[in-house]
Amino acid sequence: MLHLIKKDILIQKKNMLISLLLIAFFLVTLSNLGPAGLSISILAISYSLALGASMMDDKTNSDMMLVSLPIKKSTIVLSKYISVFVFALYATIVNFILYFVITLMQVPLKERWFTIDAIIGAIVSVTIFTALALPLIIKWGYTKAKLPNFIIFFTFVIGVTMIISNMDYYSTTAIMEFFSVRSTIEMLVLTLIPLILLIVISYLISLKFYSNREF
Repeated sequence: MLHLIKKDILIQKKNMLISLLLIAFFLVTLSNLGPAGLSISILAISYSLALGASMMDDKTNSDMMLVSLPIKKSTIVLSKYISVFVFALYATIVNFILYFVITLMQVPLKERWFTIDAIIGAIVSVTIFTALALPLIIKWGYTKAKLPNFIIFFTFVIGVTMIISNMDYYSTTAIMEFFSVRSTIEMLVLTLIPLILLIVISYLISLKFYSNREF
């Protein structure tokens, strides 16, 4: 499992370096969105690196090689899911480092960038994206799944951005009040359990696609 995740990172060293510039770009351009900007940044980096890994797999026919090895298909599929969250963790750490440096340099940002709410938003958005995108990639491969995944990604990002931008003070306050009075158990039920169910269902669908796929 660990070697498969490591493979997804090593086959796109160039993309990892480019992602550093993208994170800095998002920090400057999306800072006016506050925590939502960080969530979008983490999602975008996870998205681009996940697609990058899939693209390299297609170019090198690595899946054909992997299925010929004594590795369970369930392990191969699971590693693809975990890789996305590893990319999300990488984006989170780099964002934190850049935000920390900017704070030390006393560079003013329009809104607070690195918050717990932003991390939660990133986890939710990355989980939803992963659950929707990976089954398409696993079923059709990178090339055929590229357009549908672009549509899913930009619809999600643009939709969230528009909702946040158009929310008035009263709507924001009402949402904050709703979550502030919820207990820890209630918050877990409302967020964590649905996300776990979503990603498990997505994984099972992907495993079925992968098992029936002709390489």
